[in-house]
Amino acid sequence: MQGMRTAITIILCCLPAGWALAKEAPFNERLQALEQEIVHHLQQLKDAPIESVRYLYHDSLRMAFAEALSIEGSFDYPFDRIKTMSVLTSDDGLFRLFNWNLPNDDGTHFYGCFFQWKSTRKKDAEVNWVELTIDPDDRPLSANKYMTPEKWKGALYYDVITVNHKKNHYYLLLGWDGADALINRKVIEPITFSGGKVRLGAPVFKVDRGSPKRHVLEYSEEVMVSLKYHKGEKRIVFDHLAPRAAGLEGNPAFYGPDLTFDAFVYDNGKWVLESNVNVTLSREQSQRPYIDPRLRP
Repeated sequence: MQGMRTAITIILCCLPAGWALAKEAPFNERLQALEQEIVHHLQQLKDAPIESVRYLYHDSLRMAFAEALSIEGSFDYPFDRIKTMSVLTSDDGLFRLFNWNLPNDDGTHFYGCFFQWKSTRKKDAEVNWVELTIDPDDRPLSANKYMTPEKWKGALYYDVITVNHKKNHYYLLLGWDGADALINRKVIEPITFSGGKVRLGAPVFKVDRGSPKRHVLEYSEEVMVSLKYHKGEKRIVFDHLAPRAAGLEGNPAFYGPDLTFDAFVYDNGKWVLESNVNVTLSREQSQRPYIDPRLRP
């Protein structure tokens, strides 16, 4: 009799945990299924030889992510089976992004991106997400204008930097844009959140003239340009660009590294431009786009 009471007690104690697991299981199973869909669509997008077909898989990716991020608990889901797109998480664990690129036949690129963020570290903190959509206006990316998620110029981000200074909290994204058949871009893009709203661009750079909202490097498609965060030194180091010959000033299709480096150095919440800094950098594969048109068969 005593043994039976003990067994009943054990069963009753275990029931709440079992019910909780049963309640969570459908969400986890759906996220796993959506993750598998995403992996499949990414591979198909990469392999598709026809541009219109690549856009079909791009739209499938968008729909799968929109559903996945709408599921409660998705912020804590790792999505660690996704290997061929940019999945970045900030150091503070409050922000992450999912980002991919689609090469067009004319040498330009199209992009997809989702942001997901929490308001605080609290367990019951509000979780938000937004899809970034390409601005139909074909004017090039400006260093001096803010952007909203609905008017994004597009990039493939490969690093995220967390900045906390007093009440000033923001992120910097380092990204690549295969602008067209002649030029590429690297960009330092500040991201700020206010409640459920996102703004791209912020006046956090100190330069000789003006107050840019982002830093943009434009250069020849034929060269590789480094843009890398040195966390221990709190500086963002990048190639200094120059025209390949006199008379080509102002045309980024003829710009490339001149073997010197500049840097933005962190100082009290701002990033101060320093020229001709000493540094040794390697051209890392991780800074290349995941779908590089130069690597396509």
